[in-house]
Amino acid sequence: MNQRALSVLLAGAAVASACTIPTEPLSSNISYPFRAQVQNASRPEVHNQYMNLFQAGGGDQHLFIGPVGVPTYDLTLVDGVINHVPHGVRAVVGGEFSEIDHTTKLFMTGRGDPRAIFQPTYACNPDTDELQIELRFVTWQNQPAGGWICVRHAFDGSHEFRYYPPGNELTDPNRECIKVTLVVIPTTELPPQSSGTTLSTSTIPATSSSTGTATSTPTTSPSAYTDLTALGFRFLGCAPEERWANDGAFRTLSGASQSTDTNTNEGCAAFCTARGFRYAGTEWSRECWCGDSVAATRYPATTLASLEKCNYKCTGDQGQYCGGDSWLTLYERCEVGEACENVVFT
Repeated sequence: MNQRALSVLLAGAAVASACTIPTEPLSSNISYPFRAQVQNASRPEVHNQYMNLFQAGGGDQHLFIGPVGVPTYDLTLVDGVINHVPHGVRAVVGGEFSEIDHTTKLFMTGRGDPRAIFQPTYACNPDTDELQIELRFVTWQNQPAGGWICVRHAFDGSHEFRYYPPGNELTDPNRECIKVTLVVIPTTELPPQSSGTTLSTSTIPATSSSTGTATSTPTTSPSAYTDLTALGFRFLGCAPEERWANDGAFRTLSGASQSTDTNTNEGCAAFCTARGFRYAGTEWSRECWCGDSVAATRYPATTLASLEKCNYKCTGDQGQYCGGDSWLTLYERCEVGEACENVVFT
C-alpha cells in the first residue's frame, strides 16, 4: 500500500464513530518513510514516545526512547525488517542477554545478526480510536515464533529497546522491561538534520550502581590493567572490534554476553568461566563478552600505547578499565598446570 492510499483509508476511518479494522492483509514491505511510535496506554512514562537512534561502535545504532538519541523520520520496512537506509542498518536481536529477566537487546546493525521480523497489522489507537498500523513482532531469525518488544530504563531518563521471549515470566525488580506496541507514523517531510536532542556519540554513559546517575566513563590516561592471574586468567591486551580491524563484520568474541551496571573484569571472567569459554573481554564499560577463539587480525598488540584504547572505567569498579569504544579488554583462561602470566608490554 502506498502512502496516499494509506492516508485516504486512515482519514475515512477517523470520520466513523468507531474504529473498523479492514479485512485486507497488509504487505510486509513499507516503502514510504515513517517514524516508529511506542504505545502502552497503561504506562504514561513511555506511551506515545518515539524510537531514536544512538550511534554506537562499529556503525551500530542503539535504539532508545528519549531523551537519548536522534529522532529518525525515515525508517522503512523490507520483508518485515525495519531498515534505516541512510546508515545502512536493520533491526536485529542479539547481544547483551540479561540473565535476570531473559531479555535480549534490540538494535540496528549492518552485520549479519539475527534479524527481527515484524508484520504490519491494522489496529485501533487506544487514545483516539482511529485506525493505525502496528508492527506486530513475529520472530527473529532461526528462533521460535512469538515474544514481544519491551523497553527498559537505561540512563538519563531514557529507555532501551529489548526482546522479551514467549513464555518468559522473569522480571528485573530494578528495571522492568515494559511491553510495548510499535506503531507506524508516516512522515511526509523530513526535518532538518539538526532537529532533535542528541548526546555525544563517542560513548554511551554508564549508570553508576551506587548513585543511579549517569557518569561519563572514558578517560585519557589509562593506568595498568587488572591482574587476574590469581583467578586463572592472563591479560592479553586491548583487542579491536570490526570497526577498527576492518576485516569483516563479526564480533571479536561471539559467545555469551551480558551488559550490567556492576561490570568488572573479574566478574566477566567468572561469567565466561561458568559457561565454559576460554576468552573473556569487557567493552563499553558495562559489556562482557565470551568466546573460544580470537582471529589473528583481532589479536591485541603488545605495545604500551595500544592499551590507551581501553580507557573506559568499569561500571562496577571505577578503579578498573573495561574496554573502550569498540575495544575489548581481553583475557584468556590459563591451562591447568601452566604458569599463568600476563603478556609483557613494551
